[in-house]
Amino acid sequence: MSHQTPQTPQEQMSSRTGQGELFGRYRLRGILGQGGMGRLYVAEQVGIEGFSKVVALKRILPHLADSQHFRAMFLNEARVAARLEHPNIVATFELGEVDGNYFISMEYLSGEDLAATLTRCQSAGPMPIEIAAALAQQSANGLHYAHEMRDPSGKALELVHRDVSPLNIFVTYYGMVKLLDFGIVKGVTDPSRTVPGVFKGKYAYCAPEQLDGGLVTRQTDIFCLGIVLWECLTGRRLFLRDTDAQTIDAVRGYEIEPPSALRKGIPRELDQIVLQALSRQRVVRFGTAHAFSEALDRFLAKREERPTSKSIGLWLESVFGAQRATLKKAIAQGSEVEAALNLLPTLEGERVATGESPGSAPGARSSALPRMPWSSKLTNSGAPESKVLPFGSTASPVSVIQSNLAAASRGALPPTATPLNMSAVSGAHVIPPRRPSSLKQGVVAALLAAIVVVAAALMITRSRAKPEAQAPVEVTTTVASLTLNSDPPGAQIFIDGDPSGLTTPSTLTGLRAGRALEIRLGKDGFRSITEKVELKPGESRSRSFRLVADEGSLAFEGLPAQAMIYVDDKLAEGRGPLTLALGEHRVRVETGSGVFWSQTVNVAAGQQTINVGSQRRGAKTR
Repeated sequence: MSHQTPQTPQEQMSSRTGQGELFGRYRLRGILGQGGMGRLYVAEQVGIEGFSKVVALKRILPHLADSQHFRAMFLNEARVAARLEHPNIVATFELGEVDGNYFISMEYLSGEDLAATLTRCQSAGPMPIEIAAALAQQSANGLHYAHEMRDPSGKALELVHRDVSPLNIFVTYYGMVKLLDFGIVKGVTDPSRTVPGVFKGKYAYCAPEQLDGGLVTRQTDIFCLGIVLWECLTGRRLFLRDTDAQTIDAVRGYEIEPPSALRKGIPRELDQIVLQALSRQRVVRFGTAHAFSEALDRFLAKREERPTSKSIGLWLESVFGAQRATLKKAIAQGSEVEAALNLLPTLEGERVATGESPGSAPGARSSALPRMPWSSKLTNSGAPESKVLPFGSTASPVSVIQSNLAAASRGALPPTATPLNMSAVSGAHVIPPRRPSSLKQGVVAALLAAIVVVAAALMITRSRAKPEAQAPVEVTTTVASLTLNSDPPGAQIFIDGDPSGLTTPSTLTGLRAGRALEIRLGKDGFRSITEKVELKPGESRSRSFRLVADEGSLAFEGLPAQAMIYVDDKLAEGRGPLTLALGEHRVRVETGSGVFWSQTVNVAAGQQTINVGSQRRGAKTR
């Protein structure tokens, strides 16, 4: 299998601005982000007679491509996901291979993951109660479909997701919920699908039986979805604590309060649904995700304003901004993909600190290395979700500019250029922006639209100009960068225990400032180096490391003819030099007449020569 050098951040940026790399029958239009196993791209599937389709394409990371274990996990994810065809599960189109590189082609989603959404709700206002229930209901529908999957012979597969969390629940701007990352699903009757000794999931989103090594069933997913619904309703973390040990203790025994104790207006009926899903006794939990969904459906049926797909999409747009939604929809349609990818980071503005800590927003993720971020992240920097700059401070793609011009000529500001007012959100009902009702209002709206058009045109012009010609965006910096070098180079870089996909020398950008990051370098034949680094906002630091060999060699002089060398009671091949791990080893030399020489040798880095001589009394080492 071919082994490619991981892209540097500069190469990643250049890949977003050009026409895109050809990869089989796909054209890679830009990088969305990277997770522990793969890198995610916006790609265009090219066919005959002008056929094209925008997809999300995931490729296994280059440094993992030669690992049989990771290839198996990657292929298992694709095989499982390809069988799941449901409106509430992301669709998988193809598993393929190009020049030894495996990939998965999936539907591109225009929206935001629930983790980023909950983070935004900390400043935009709490999630409406009905919308929280509706998102959980859609998620439960997707889970039930997966739980009920059968093989071609009709035998139940008993699939369990095991990682139901805000990062794996995606909400589109069209009001649909999609479950992501079925790569670690487990068949209850088929434990071979998982790797022994490797914990699957996130401690703060686990059921007690997961932590205790008990049987994992569909009711495990129900408990985890109950955690998500509790956090959507309260805007707080349920089990997350300062340390993993404290988080695990909270999952096992923390007294779970009803959501209404933390937020007024939550009906008792919804409290009961949430607490039933969160029961630590499985017999009390809902027996199926379908039963969970039906309970939420009965609750929503009694509400005056039951959410629709349109109202959910409008609410999500109000949280993230109409311009961001428009850009992501444009990417899905294949319109101005590179321009949209370049403009989205400028829309995001200030990076917010959303690490896994008790003070974090619900669903906050580690800033060092995101899981597969879909359309929430656009670079491999691993920076967390960010705030939107004030309205009018960034640009829209060409199609939006044209619509603004048309609206200005009518004396009306189009909805795509008008931020929704959060005060208009009542329950699940979103009041759309009103059109001007007078000539004066029409003139003002036309002027505002013209300002937006000019600002957008300037932004596009600046994005194509040289860096020194760009006007700086005045935002508060909360991220930093770190350049890592090693001697010898080529060490793999791990951040907070996760592979970054980069090797030294590399520059890590978008790292969260003011938080200790664990940086580890690993290279075959050398000892791992681990260091805690805390960066200041806006800081660009450089660190260089000298790697120490993790093995040494033993050479022998004075060996008798036909001598056999044993290391730790195992016969070594040949007569040396022998490459051994550092530390003490029992070494002996035998001939046909018995043991000729024996000694415990402390192997150090480099090469040692041992003169066994013609006697058995010891060795001289130089």
